[in-house]
Amino acid sequence: MDSKQFIIQNALNRLAYQVDSTALASPEKSLVMQKLHSVDTLFLEHLCGLSQRRLTATNLAYIICFVAGIDTQIVATIFTVTPATVYSVRYRLRACFPADTFLPF
Repeated sequence: MDSKQFIIQNALNRLAYQVDSTALASPEKSLVMQKLHSVDTLFLEHLCGLSQRRLTATNLAYIICFVAGIDTQIVATIFTVTPATVYSVRYRLRACFPADTFLPF
């Protein structure tokens, strides 16, 4: 396992722990965990390689949520922020990538 794979796997594990610690209802937690486990880590690795800036652990966690297709309100609950903050983070993260990059968020 190279360093990018390790960082991504570590971010996934920390995010799963964070989800498990939130006040989400049990069905929502199960759905989020299922989505996190289905994320393509190779795609995330490729995406991180395209970033024009170094991504922080928090930025990577947000990207994982966005790529997994987790609802904005649930992402806000996971990170204990408002949905408006989630939209702002998404906008700022898009700016980290070249304009012609396909981003699934």
